[in-house]
Amino acid sequence: GYEPVAEIGIGAYGTVFKARDLQSGKFVALKNVRVQNSENGLPLSTVREVALLKRLEHFD
Repeated sequence: GYEPVAEIGIGAYGTVFKARDLQSGKFVALKNVRVQNSENGLPLSTVREVALLKRLEHFD
């Protein structure tokens, strides 16, 4: 799990927090996404953002 430490920013889709990974102790950016009710699942814009974020890598 993660422990939120501080709010980094608020955008159109949600809020980004600085958080600490409870297993590794490393700090991460954690996004709490607001998703409006949708009968057909997640909005396409949300799916695209998740796909893009999955491809990102950060080397310490």
